[in-house]
Amino acid sequence: MNPGASRTPEPSLQLLGMKVNLLDPEQAVAAILSSAAEGRAGYVCVTNVHQCMMTFDDPGFRAVVNDSELVLPDSTILRWAFGLRHRIRTPASEKGADLMLSLCAAAEQGGMPIALIGGKDEAVLNTLSVKLLDRFPGLQIGFRHSPPFHPASPAEVRQLAADLDASGVKLIFVGLGCPKQERWMAQYKPLLHAIMIGVGAAFDFNAGAVRPSPAWVHKAGLEWLYRLLSEPHRLWRRYLTTSPRFLFHLALDMAGFPQRGRQ
Repeated sequence: MNPGASRTPEPSLQLLGMKVNLLDPEQAVAAILSSAAEGRAGYVCVTNVHQCMMTFDDPGFRAVVNDSELVLPDSTILRWAFGLRHRIRTPASEKGADLMLSLCAAAEQGGMPIALIGGKDEAVLNTLSVKLLDRFPGLQIGFRHSPPFHPASPAEVRQLAADLDASGVKLIFVGLGCPKQERWMAQYKPLLHAIMIGVGAAFDFNAGAVRPSPAWVHKAGLEWLYRLLSEPHRLWRRYLTTSPRFLFHLALDMAGFPQRGRQ
Protein backbone atom coordinates (compact mmCIF):
# COMPACT_ATOMS: atom_id res chain seq x y z
CA MET A 1 0.00 0.00 0.00
CA ASN A 2 1.13 3.52 -0.74
CA PRO A 3 2.24 5.25 2.49
CA GLY A 4 -0.03 8.17 1.70
CA ALA A 5 -3.08 6.04 0.94
CA SER A 6 -6.17 6.63 3.04
CA ARG A 7 -7.60 4.06 5.42
CA THR A 8 -10.47 3.87 7.83
CA PRO A 9 -9.31 5.59 11.02
CA GLU A 10 -9.52 3.86 14.36
CA PRO A 11 -12.48 5.01 16.49
CA SER A 12 -11.70 8.02 18.65
CA LEU A 13 -13.28 10.69 20.83
CA GLN A 14 -11.82 13.93 22.16
CA LEU A 15 -10.86 15.04 25.64
CA LEU A 16 -10.21 18.79 26.04
CA GLY A 17 -9.45 18.99 22.32
CA MET A 18 -7.08 16.00 22.20
CA LYS A 19 -8.21 12.88 20.38
CA VAL A 20 -8.02 9.57 22.21
CA ASN A 21 -8.40 6.20 20.49
CA LEU A 22 -10.61 3.57 22.08
CA LEU A 23 -8.37 0.51 21.85
CA ASP A 24 -7.30 -2.04 24.41
CA PRO A 25 -3.60 -3.03 24.46
CA GLU A 26 -4.09 -6.03 22.14
CA GLN A 27 -6.05 -3.96 19.63
CA ALA A 28 -3.42 -1.22 19.75
CA VAL A 29 -0.59 -3.65 19.01
CA ALA A 30 -2.57 -5.20 16.14
CA ALA A 31 -3.38 -1.80 14.62
CA ILE A 32 0.24 -0.61 14.83
CA LEU A 33 1.61 -3.82 13.33
CA SER A 34 -0.95 -3.70 10.51
CA SER A 35 0.07 -0.16 9.56
CA ALA A 36 3.76 -1.08 9.80
CA ALA A 37 3.31 -4.14 7.59
CA GLU A 38 1.59 -1.98 4.98
CA GLY A 39 4.59 0.33 4.92
CA ARG A 40 2.52 3.30 6.02
CA ALA A 41 4.11 6.55 7.15
CA GLY A 42 2.71 7.66 10.47
CA TYR A 43 3.19 7.94 14.21
CA VAL A 44 1.57 6.96 17.47
CA CYS A 45 1.40 9.14 20.59
CA VAL A 46 1.36 7.54 24.03
CA THR A 47 -0.26 10.17 26.19
CA ASN A 48 -0.95 11.19 29.78
CA VAL A 49 -2.50 14.10 31.69
CA HIS A 50 0.59 16.26 31.20
CA GLN A 51 0.49 15.86 27.43
CA CYS A 52 -3.26 16.43 27.39
CA MET A 53 -2.76 19.84 29.00
CA MET A 54 0.09 20.63 26.61
CA THR A 55 -2.28 20.03 23.70
CA PHE A 56 -4.86 22.20 25.46
CA ASP A 57 -2.42 25.11 25.84
CA ASP A 58 -0.61 24.92 22.48
CA PRO A 59 -2.67 24.78 19.25
CA GLY A 60 0.41 23.84 17.23
CA PHE A 61 1.22 20.90 19.47
CA ARG A 62 -2.46 19.90 19.48
CA ALA A 63 -2.34 19.68 15.69
CA VAL A 64 0.77 17.47 15.89
CA VAL A 65 -0.85 15.05 18.35
CA ASN A 66 -4.21 14.94 16.60
CA ASP A 67 -2.53 14.24 13.24
CA SER A 68 -1.13 10.96 14.58
CA GLU A 69 -2.44 7.56 13.60
CA LEU A 70 -3.28 6.74 17.21
CA VAL A 71 -3.33 8.50 20.58
CA LEU A 72 -3.12 5.85 23.29
CA PRO A 73 -3.44 6.78 26.99
CA ASP A 74 -0.93 5.11 29.29
CA SER A 75 -2.35 6.99 32.27
CA THR A 76 -5.06 5.37 34.38
CA ILE A 77 -6.20 8.83 35.54
CA LEU A 78 -6.58 10.00 31.93
CA ARG A 79 -8.50 6.85 31.04
CA TRP A 80 -10.84 7.31 34.01
CA ALA A 81 -11.41 10.96 33.09
CA PHE A 82 -12.12 10.03 29.49
CA GLY A 83 -14.66 7.40 30.50
CA LEU A 84 -16.32 9.79 32.95
CA ARG A 85 -16.52 12.60 30.36
CA HIS A 86 -18.08 10.41 27.66
CA ARG A 87 -19.97 8.09 30.03
CA ILE A 88 -18.45 5.00 28.53
CA ARG A 89 -16.49 2.04 29.78
CA THR A 90 -12.92 2.47 28.61
CA PRO A 91 -10.43 -0.30 27.83
CA ALA A 92 -7.49 -0.89 30.14
CA SER A 93 -4.44 1.30 29.61
CA GLU A 94 -0.89 0.02 29.19
CA LYS A 95 2.27 1.81 30.22
CA GLY A 96 4.45 3.00 27.35
CA ALA A 97 7.28 0.73 28.47
CA ASP A 98 4.97 -2.29 28.42
CA LEU A 99 3.54 -1.32 25.03
CA MET A 100 7.09 -1.18 23.70
CA LEU A 101 7.78 -4.71 24.96
CA SER A 102 4.52 -6.02 23.52
CA LEU A 103 5.40 -4.56 20.12
CA CYS A 104 8.93 -5.96 20.29
CA ALA A 105 7.53 -9.43 21.04
CA ALA A 106 5.20 -9.18 18.05
CA ALA A 107 7.98 -7.79 15.83
CA GLU A 108 10.22 -10.69 16.80
CA GLN A 109 7.51 -13.20 15.96
CA GLY A 110 6.74 -11.52 12.62
CA GLY A 111 10.35 -10.86 11.62
CA MET A 112 9.72 -7.13 11.51
CA PRO A 113 12.88 -4.99 11.94
CA ILE A 114 12.76 -2.09 14.41
CA ALA A 115 14.73 1.08 15.11
CA LEU A 116 15.54 2.83 18.38
CA ILE A 117 15.75 6.64 18.35
CA GLY A 118 16.54 8.42 21.61
CA GLY A 119 17.82 7.59 25.05
CA LYS A 120 19.75 9.88 27.37
CA ASP A 121 23.01 8.87 25.71
CA GLU A 122 24.68 6.08 23.74
CA ALA A 123 25.28 4.07 26.93
CA VAL A 124 21.55 3.85 27.70
CA LEU A 125 20.81 3.05 24.06
CA ASN A 126 23.39 0.25 24.02
CA THR A 127 22.09 -1.17 27.29
CA LEU A 128 18.52 -1.05 25.98
CA SER A 129 19.56 -2.96 22.85
CA VAL A 130 21.26 -5.65 24.93
CA LYS A 131 18.26 -5.98 27.27
CA LEU A 132 15.82 -6.26 24.36
CA LEU A 133 17.91 -8.89 22.59
CA ASP A 134 18.27 -10.86 25.83
CA ARG A 135 14.50 -10.89 26.14
CA PHE A 136 13.71 -11.29 22.43
CA PRO A 137 16.66 -13.13 20.83
CA GLY A 138 15.10 -13.12 17.37
CA LEU A 139 14.37 -9.37 17.37
CA GLN A 140 15.96 -7.47 14.49
CA ILE A 141 17.26 -4.06 15.62
CA GLY A 142 18.05 -2.57 12.24
CA PHE A 143 18.97 0.94 13.35
CA ARG A 144 19.93 2.82 16.52
CA HIS A 145 20.52 6.52 16.98
CA SER A 146 20.80 8.90 19.93
CA PRO A 147 20.20 12.38 18.45
CA PRO A 148 22.34 15.31 19.61
CA PHE A 149 20.72 17.93 21.80
CA HIS A 150 21.14 20.70 19.23
CA PRO A 151 18.45 21.06 16.52
CA ALA A 152 19.28 19.02 13.42
CA SER A 153 20.12 20.89 10.23
CA PRO A 154 18.04 20.19 7.09
CA ALA A 155 20.93 18.14 5.72
CA GLU A 156 21.11 16.08 8.94
CA VAL A 157 17.35 15.47 8.82
CA ARG A 158 17.51 14.26 5.23
CA GLN A 159 20.48 12.01 5.95
CA LEU A 160 18.91 10.41 9.01
CA ALA A 161 15.66 9.81 7.12
CA ALA A 162 17.58 8.24 4.23
CA ASP A 163 19.53 6.01 6.62
CA LEU A 164 16.34 4.89 8.37
CA ASP A 165 14.62 4.09 5.08
CA ALA A 166 17.67 2.24 3.78
CA SER A 167 17.76 0.09 6.93
CA GLY A 168 14.35 -1.37 6.07
CA VAL A 169 12.90 -0.87 9.56
CA LYS A 170 9.12 -0.88 9.90
CA LEU A 171 8.70 0.13 13.55
CA ILE A 172 10.60 3.07 15.00
CA PHE A 173 10.55 3.58 18.76
CA VAL A 174 11.19 7.22 19.66
CA GLY A 175 12.22 8.00 23.23
CA LEU A 176 12.99 11.71 23.26
CA GLY A 177 10.46 12.89 25.85
CA CYS A 178 7.37 15.03 25.37
CA PRO A 179 6.94 17.27 23.36
CA LYS A 180 10.23 16.76 21.53
CA GLN A 181 9.44 13.25 20.36
CA GLU A 182 5.99 14.16 19.00
CA ARG A 183 7.40 17.06 17.01
CA TRP A 184 10.27 14.86 15.82
CA MET A 185 7.82 12.25 14.54
CA ALA A 186 5.68 14.85 12.78
CA GLN A 187 8.80 16.26 11.10
CA TYR A 188 9.97 12.86 9.85
CA LYS A 189 6.57 11.47 8.84
CA PRO A 190 6.76 12.76 5.21
CA LEU A 191 10.27 11.33 4.83
CA LEU A 192 9.78 7.74 6.02
CA HIS A 193 7.94 4.51 5.23
CA ALA A 194 7.53 3.30 8.79
CA ILE A 195 5.38 3.69 11.88
CA MET A 196 6.92 5.68 14.74
CA ILE A 197 5.84 5.25 18.36
CA GLY A 198 6.66 7.94 20.92
CA VAL A 199 7.36 6.01 24.12
CA GLY A 200 8.90 8.70 26.31
CA ALA A 201 10.79 7.30 29.29
CA ALA A 202 10.29 3.68 28.16
CA PHE A 203 13.92 3.56 27.00
CA ASP A 204 15.11 4.28 30.53
CA PHE A 205 12.67 1.83 32.10
CA ASN A 206 13.38 -1.03 29.72
CA ALA A 207 17.13 -0.42 29.87
CA GLY A 208 17.02 -0.63 33.68
CA ALA A 209 18.28 2.94 34.07
CA VAL A 210 15.10 3.91 35.96
CA ARG A 211 13.13 1.54 38.15
CA PRO A 212 9.54 1.10 36.89
CA SER A 213 6.58 1.26 39.22
CA PRO A 214 4.86 -1.96 40.36
CA ALA A 215 1.86 -3.00 38.27
CA TRP A 216 -0.58 -2.29 41.12
CA VAL A 217 0.58 1.35 41.26
CA HIS A 218 -0.36 1.90 37.63
CA LYS A 219 -3.66 0.05 38.01
CA ALA A 220 -4.58 2.17 41.04
CA GLY A 221 -3.89 5.42 39.16
CA LEU A 222 -0.93 6.28 41.39
CA GLU A 223 1.78 6.38 38.74
CA TRP A 224 2.05 10.15 39.15
CA LEU A 225 2.70 9.81 42.89
CA TYR A 226 5.32 7.10 42.37
CA ARG A 227 7.18 9.23 39.84
CA LEU A 228 6.86 12.36 41.97
CA LEU A 229 8.41 10.57 44.94
CA SER A 230 11.13 9.16 42.68
CA GLU A 231 12.07 12.50 41.07
CA PRO A 232 10.59 15.28 43.27
CA HIS A 233 12.97 18.05 42.16
CA ARG A 234 12.17 17.50 38.47
CA LEU A 235 8.47 16.70 38.62
CA TRP A 236 6.92 18.58 41.54
CA ARG A 237 5.95 21.63 39.47
CA ARG A 238 4.40 19.48 36.74
CA TYR A 239 2.13 17.55 39.06
CA LEU A 240 1.20 20.39 41.39
CA THR A 241 0.19 22.72 38.55
CA THR A 242 -0.90 20.47 35.68
CA SER A 243 -3.23 18.10 37.51
CA PRO A 244 -5.42 20.79 39.18
CA ARG A 245 -5.78 22.62 35.85
CA PHE A 246 -6.74 19.39 34.14
CA LEU A 247 -9.45 18.67 36.72
CA PHE A 248 -10.72 22.27 36.51
CA HIS A 249 -11.14 22.22 32.72
CA LEU A 250 -12.57 18.70 32.79
CA ALA A 251 -15.22 19.85 35.31
CA LEU A 252 -16.12 22.83 33.11
CA ASP A 253 -16.37 20.60 30.06
CA MET A 254 -18.65 18.16 31.87
CA ALA A 255 -20.77 21.05 33.20
CA GLY A 256 -21.64 22.10 29.65
CA PHE A 257 -18.91 24.63 28.98
CA PRO A 258 -16.98 23.04 26.09
CA GLN A 259 -13.22 23.04 26.57
CA ARG A 260 -11.50 22.55 23.22
CA GLY A 261 -8.13 24.09 23.99
CA ARG A 262 -6.67 27.53 23.51
CA GLN A 263 -6.78 29.05 20.05
